[in-house]
Amino acid sequence: MSHTLSLRRQLSAVLCGGFCGTITRYWLSQVIQAHLGKGWPYDIFLINITGALLLAFITTLADATFLIGPTRRLFINVGFLGAYTTFSSLALGDVQLATAGHWLSALSYLFMSLSVGILAVLCGNALGQWVINRRKALALAKSLPPDHSSIHTQE
Repeated sequence: MSHTLSLRRQLSAVLCGGFCGTITRYWLSQVIQAHLGKGWPYDIFLINITGALLLAFITTLADATFLIGPTRRLFINVGFLGAYTTFSSLALGDVQLATAGHWLSALSYLFMSLSVGILAVLCGNALGQWVINRRKALALAKSLPPDHSSIHTQE
């Protein structure tokens, strides 16, 4: 059975998720910069990579309609992760490195962001598939009658 979410519910999910994603991004960025410094955009890199992993994981579960319904998907994928990760921050960090004359850092940051981001998506998808398969295996095991072949009787 398919039902459409009201516009109010859709907007509320995106708004609330976006608020939470923005606050999380700000807080995490502060923590990362305090520990790793501001010489290289570690905060943007780590936030975008974890966001890519989570986006793939959540999308995989949602596509399988496993624990992630349409409202949760809007809240997490569009709202939270949409605010948590941004391409514009990646581009800005790269341009700032390049204009400061750090061409090697700028190129390595861009290459690492793209390659590790793609790897994170692949890992998130694999993790989602593992969770789905694990859930299916547990459901199947619960539906089977007990196996008596391993019970040994003494004669």
